[in-house]
Amino acid sequence: MPTVELTTPLAVVQQIRERSKPTNTARLFTKMVPAVPILPFGMREPFDPTPLEDPDIEYYNLFLRDDATPIDELPEPSPGKRRGFVVLDGTWHQCSRMARRVPHVRELPCVMLPPGKPSIWRVRTQHDPRGVSTFEAMVRLVEIVEGPEAVRPLIETFELITARLLYLKGRLKSPEVPADWDAALAEGELRKS
Repeated sequence: MPTVELTTPLAVVQQIRERSKPTNTARLFTKMVPAVPILPFGMREPFDPTPLEDPDIEYYNLFLRDDATPIDELPEPSPGKRRGFVVLDGTWHQCSRMARRVPHVRELPCVMLPPGKPSIWRVRTQHDPRGVSTFEAMVRLVEIVEGPEAVRPLIETFELITARLLYLKGRLKSPEVPADWDAALAEGELRKS
């Protein structure tokens, strides 16, 4: 896997049940971008927001809520500050609870991504067609903030891992990355049913 350095401060607040799931994509992201901390929530110990308390960073919570601001409409950061993002990691239900309950995170203003391509991560069931994996959400965020070149190695690796996992599950005919993900997945799903 590639190692990627980003300039945008990021942090993952992870529901503790996600920590041991082999299909968790936040851990995959942090293996390629090691500077991103994973902050566990839901343990007996209190949540530790220390990585989010840097006075030079204005953090936003990447979470689709009614009052969320589209990311491309964010104002410039205050003078002398950088913009950072917190990404919640868990099921939709777990993330909505964390957005309300996690100390420090619940006070952050929410931002949302613009509509994008459907998720290719069909390794786990997605109940909302707008839903994407944590990895895909983070990549889309960084692509908007830092540009497509910053995320190219992340996307290429994620596509390869996804294709191989879907092939092992019988959802793709080949372990190679399909030229057209939507058509390949639809064809694989038809074969399966």
